[in-house]
Amino acid sequence: MEIRQYTFTSGLYSFSILNLGCAVTAIRTPDRCGRIANVTLPFIGTEADVILRSASFFGMTIGRFANRIAGASFPLSGKAWSFAPNDGPNLLHSGKNGIWSKIWDIKPTPDGFLCTLSATQAEDGFPGDAEITVRFSLSAGGDFTIRYSATCTAPCPFNLTNHTYFNLTGDPARDILSHTARINSSSIVEAGAGLIPTGRILPVQGTAWDFTAEKPIGRDIDSPALAPAGGYDHAFVLSPGGPFVRITEPQSGRVLEGFTDMPAVHFYTGNYLDGEFGYHRRHGFCLETEFYPDCVNRPEFPSCIVRPGETFESTTLYRFTTC
Repeated sequence: MEIRQYTFTSGLYSFSILNLGCAVTAIRTPDRCGRIANVTLPFIGTEADVILRSASFFGMTIGRFANRIAGASFPLSGKAWSFAPNDGPNLLHSGKNGIWSKIWDIKPTPDGFLCTLSATQAEDGFPGDAEITVRFSLSAGGDFTIRYSATCTAPCPFNLTNHTYFNLTGDPARDILSHTARINSSSIVEAGAGLIPTGRILPVQGTAWDFTAEKPIGRDIDSPALAPAGGYDHAFVLSPGGPFVRITEPQSGRVLEGFTDMPAVHFYTGNYLDGEFGYHRRHGFCLETEFYPDCVNRPEFPSCIVRPGETFESTTLYRFTTC
């Protein structure tokens, strides 16, 4: 298994990806003084066995179903589709044979890279054989865009996302608690045991999950309500219009704004980073744009099922500026 890294540069900005897992290993942006740094937590080294042993999914493209599936099974087309659990009794990020564990085909484009993968039912256990495409592009103005596309030979759930950890200081030795965040969300998907949705959608107003006004990520992160998850590890239901998130790092002046057509973002604050690759707890945050967790077992949630003849498509854009 040959692991290769690919880099694209546009003006002051650049990014790098691996063919393994279609993983983002760097997004390099300037701070308010023009100093350029990588604002992600990448894998260190390119040894496949080291990368595949990681449980942190650094920068990986996740699917066919991102996030958790209760009981590691779901019903579809008159049968139960079951998997080996990898998160207690549940399935997280499609398990050991998810698309994050595969070698992708990478081709350069005028503004980035086109990444393609054929995923078969025999390999990953999901219904049908799928063709999955991820296109990364970068503008000279700092817009980093991820476009997902997928088709399948059978009805299949598609919930594709990217698991990049961001740290806008550009220094992975620093935590992200002083970053300030505003999330365009008035409600969250309530999580019960094992962070599996209960089926309830809860308002955020007056709770630790309330980012409707900008506040430091660390202000409420140790709230008792967040203790079961060790911090933020929850799906925020997104309101339409404008950026779904704006995060600022006060010292560097770096600003990240996110735009997406997905119904939720899973905001994760690196609560389980434990020194792997030198990265410590709460030294990175993830913005996993996606369908609701466990929506395959919750008919009341927006559906992610794609049928033959249909195409799953989604776009997430991250805009990097300074203030």
